[in-house]
Amino acid sequence: VLVGLMIAILPTSMFAIGGFGFSGGQATFTVEPTSTDLMVDGITVGNFNHHGFENSNSIGGYLYLDIIPFIDLDVEINAMGNFYDFSIYNKLNEALDLPPDTAGFVYGAANTYITIQKPIFKLGIPFLAKAKLYAGVGMNSHVAIPMINQEMLESVLVDEDGLPDLENGEFNSDALESYLDENKIEASGFHAQAGLHFRLLTFDIMAFYRYTMAKDIVPGNDGFGSMNVRIGRSEERRVGKECRSRW
Repeated sequence: VLVGLMIAILPTSMFAIGGFGFSGGQATFTVEPTSTDLMVDGITVGNFNHHGFENSNSIGGYLYLDIIPFIDLDVEINAMGNFYDFSIYNKLNEALDLPPDTAGFVYGAANTYITIQKPIFKLGIPFLAKAKLYAGVGMNSHVAIPMINQEMLESVLVDEDGLPDLENGEFNSDALESYLDENKIEASGFHAQAGLHFRLLTFDIMAFYRYTMAKDIVPGNDGFGSMNVRIGRSEERRVGKECRSRW
């Protein structure tokens, strides 16, 4: 909405250059292992354990517009995720000296970043390549999958009567979809980023570091850093005989 309004109200001659393409990166963080009581009818019968995990890879797309004097508007949408293990250790495991029952689940988040950024230093080779060092700040929003827990399992593993059955229950995909929708984690925050933007003819390559401040979108963390790379295409619009470009 913000990008559309700005394009609509600004003079056409100002919409001179922009770019779009694909982005990828790695977020750096640590989710610590946790252990909670496994309860049946109010009685503790064992433990429910998350094994923890580190970092997350991301993939997405971006669009930047050079339509405001002195600054650029950058929009990126990406998805990031990783896998982790969880285990259930109950009294039967203990009595028979068996290892805990272990399975895997996925952590995932969809992220939107809107950034206002400014070139700090520029370097160019006439008619061929240009580069600039830039920095920016902005706002972000996120939606993430909750960590798996006993409540989630009881909602998706049910017996023939639809009652929770963690041991022999059948998996209900519709119940999982409903649970994730009702319990999704939503957060918003701020971020800062800085990096290098290299342009060869009409192609863009960018490498930058971003720090995201958004509480609990990564379990147990108030924020996380990420290294990011972009590959895309830059566009110029000519107005009459004049080509406006702040490059």
